[in-house]
Amino acid sequence: MRIPENPFWPQKSILNPQPAKEPYIPIRRIKKSLTRDEQKRVDIAAAEQFGIPLSLLMEHAGLAVADVCEVVAGSGTTPIHIFAGKGNNGGDAYVVARLLYSRGYTVTIWDCAPGAHHVGYIKTLRDAALALGVRIRPVEEFEPHKLKSGVSRMIDDRTSGMPCVLIDGILGTGFRVDRPLPPQIRTITSKIEQGHLRGARVISIDIPTGVDSDTGEADPKAVAADFTVTFILPKAGLLRGKGRELAGQVRVFPIGLPIDFADRALQ
Repeated sequence: MRIPENPFWPQKSILNPQPAKEPYIPIRRIKKSLTRDEQKRVDIAAAEQFGIPLSLLMEHAGLAVADVCEVVAGSGTTPIHIFAGKGNNGGDAYVVARLLYSRGYTVTIWDCAPGAHHVGYIKTLRDAALALGVRIRPVEEFEPHKLKSGVSRMIDDRTSGMPCVLIDGILGTGFRVDRPLPPQIRTITSKIEQGHLRGARVISIDIPTGVDSDTGEADPKAVAADFTVTFILPKAGLLRGKGRELAGQVRVFPIGLPIDFADRALQ
């Protein structure tokens, strides 16, 4: 039947039915967590199969942590202390530092591998933070007993602001329970815990330092976080054993990837 050229003629009617729509099939995620090796395979697949470089994933990861940190800090005058290792976890930490500094926070990066030769993306991200003016100091100078809250960090008339936010970007999934934390890293995590006991809030990037990402077993000096910001899927160690206790509240961010990306990458 020929449709009249009348603009008021109904576009949908018994005489002019609409074509059938394709049924909606929701995207479903099969995997619920990632092991250490699966995470590496997902990162490699993102770069080699889908053209998404690791540097871009780090930017999205850093953005997720920075957004969580803003909520946790509660005030733009809350100091932020970021502990950065020399691996990919440290790369995420440098991104967080740059973003929070750009938003007006007082940010200090505590270098947990002073003297290390940084290369690739990590060096680029570190240099960018330095170029913007973010302070990078050796972690040996961090003194948690000097953390104090004050009038400048008042949240309301009755509750003073927290001393600061401590962000753990030291090891991430690089820790294995069969290789205990080195003494220098244990010294750093002990200082973080001292700050935690003085009222600071602790955020871990991906998984708390000292927690095995596969088994959930933890070093005696592992970081105890209030929040853990993890990416794509929770690491298996966050869902079992001591890791579940030390992770605090876990927040999962897709960092710009589809929710079923791990299923695609691990096929």
